[in-house]
Amino acid sequence: METPILQVQHLGVRFDEVVAVNNISFDLQRKSTCAIVGESGSGKSVTALSILGLLPKTASIEGQIYFQQKELLKSSPYELRKVRGSGIAMIFQEPMTSLNPVFTVGEQIQETIHTHQTISNRSSKQKTVTALQEVGIQADRFSAYPHELSGGMRQRIMIAIALVCKPQLLIADEPTTALDATTSIQIMELLITLKEKMGMSLLLISHDLDLVARVSDQVLVMKDGNLVETGDASEVLSAAKHPYTKALLACKPSIHKKLRRLPTIEDTLQR
Repeated sequence: METPILQVQHLGVRFDEVVAVNNISFDLQRKSTCAIVGESGSGKSVTALSILGLLPKTASIEGQIYFQQKELLKSSPYELRKVRGSGIAMIFQEPMTSLNPVFTVGEQIQETIHTHQTISNRSSKQKTVTALQEVGIQADRFSAYPHELSGGMRQRIMIAIALVCKPQLLIADEPTTALDATTSIQIMELLITLKEKMGMSLLLISHDLDLVARVSDQVLVMKDGNLVETGDASEVLSAAKHPYTKALLACKPSIHKKLRRLPTIEDTLQR
């Protein structure tokens, strides 16, 4: 069997006395999509940031994280910078705060290219224009500033930045946050299309269980820093075994039922 592209073994993250992630382990297979779901504060984003070594210095981390069989937690800052962007890329939750407001979007894509490749400005500009076109943005937007673009277009720019150096693994941390329903669908369809085209693996963090069911091969369910259930996406979401997973699924609003109020996780867990 092929070695997984990502292996997380007994990962633990602590901030002073607060345990954010508690001894979790999982593998991500090549060219597959794995989704992490759970309430806000369950440890999803901390897990993702641990992979890229982006946690603050106050964090205490233990365990092992292997990317293409290379141990990341023991890598030097220089080695991690080589992995970020070219090996593993990440799309963060809010594009307006992730993009630099004083540089054009073209310059920000070019910066990523020059960080990882020895290339002329002319060639990097050509690559940037190609990256823009791949995410459905016209080349004349190269000189636009983030505030001149809509939320959906800014998220497309974030995707272009993440994918311009052709990473093998993409981490998408709630990539449709703050977007309307139609734009969210377009962004996810774009991500999945590019993933298939480039042969990437995708680690998706999302609260949208319907989205997770459509695009994921594997699901990890986290609660209070613990991995409470994992398995094939279709099996976990159609026949959940853990009470917390069942509670998450029970909270989904339905167009077929008229309720005075939406059920909460606590409602289900207290039954």
